[in-house]
Amino acid sequence: MPSHRPPRFRGDGPGPAEARRAAFVALALAFGGVAGLSGGMPRALAQGTPPAAAPTPRPVATSGQQDRLTQAQLEQMLAPIALYPDDLLMQMLMASTYPLEVVQAKRWLGQGQNGSLRGDALAQALSPQSWDPSVKSLVPFPDVLTMMNDQLEWTQQVGDAVLAQQDDVMNAVQVLRGRAQASGALQSGPQQTVTVTQNVTTPPAAGAAAPAVAPPPQVITIAPTQPDTVYVPAYDPNVVYGSWPYPASPPAYYPPPVGWGLGSALLTGMAFAGGAAIVGSLWGWGSANWGGGDINVNASRYNQINANRASNISGNTWRHDSTHRQGVAYRNDEVRNRYQQNRPGAGGADRAGARDQFRGRVDQAQRGEGIGGRGGPGDRGGIGDRGGPGDRGGVGDRG
Repeated sequence: MPSHRPPRFRGDGPGPAEARRAAFVALALAFGGVAGLSGGMPRALAQGTPPAAAPTPRPVATSGQQDRLTQAQLEQMLAPIALYPDDLLMQMLMASTYPLEVVQAKRWLGQGQNGSLRGDALAQALSPQSWDPSVKSLVPFPDVLTMMNDQLEWTQQVGDAVLAQQDDVMNAVQVLRGRAQASGALQSGPQQTVTVTQNVTTPPAAGAAAPAVAPPPQVITIAPTQPDTVYVPAYDPNVVYGSWPYPASPPAYYPPPVGWGLGSALLTGMAFAGGAAIVGSLWGWGSANWGGGDINVNASRYNQINANRASNISGNTWRHDSTHRQGVAYRNDEVRNRYQQNRPGAGGADRAGARDQFRGRVDQAQRGEGIGGRGGPGDRGGIGDRGGPGDRGGVGDRG
């Protein structure tokens, strides 16, 4: 089944040369000024007004309003994963803020016998790796990890939205689930248990920006029916959500791998292939705080996964750890200020050095050295201004 590619921006004025220069500038800005990357103009999330033909660097602002996504853009981006089980979805949202580590984990999974490891043996093999626990926790779901690696533009977009608009991301997921339930596609069954409760929201802080997505009246949770197995659903967002309310922003769609053998099941709703056995030490430490718009973590469990690393946590609310960002630029000014202010590499020559270091990592990936043989964030083009979902690859897990 072909994937549905969201429309790109199309400017009216610039010719081919100007368009090429605009694409290069957007790509360089997305990765903190890295030059010489291939991949062309990134795909765009649809929105009402096209961006300027030739974006130029601007001063870092104190507000991230100019980079905020609309409800239509958020739903378009989150449609492929909004119906995943809660705990798996939270792991994906956290891991998406560390896109280079996602690439590294995918490369590791393809080395030697790593892909055949299960249970405690897999957990032990992952222990020496320096990745964030959220990234390690996705390794037992190889098709999910593969999709995030193959759709790296989309993965970084999701992560940027989580960092800049976490409450909007959580609300958008609930809006999408409500539509899927209303259409009859989202139901309890042998693979998943769907529960509906009233939404109790936390009032916004004084002076906070109005949400892009209003909290829906109900919270829909999705949990594995079997305590030791997780089934990752496959579905076509153009089907399960009923009539899509944003014709100019069709949902992103990444079909499942051909080997799933689902036949025509996706024409009518959700389908499931083989389940993935839960790796106890890597599962269940992060959960959704739907009413509060954030992610709860079990600090003790997190630190056990992180046992050989120095950056342990003490609170029970997830906080992005910028040390795992590994040079990938932050797209939102407010987020950039939050995580790079008063840190080495936040400006001047230090920032230029960080860009050069990241360029070296990307070059290594493109040559098949270092973190992997199919390239890092640079090889498909970066996230330009409002870059959009890609169009290839499948999701899920074959177990």
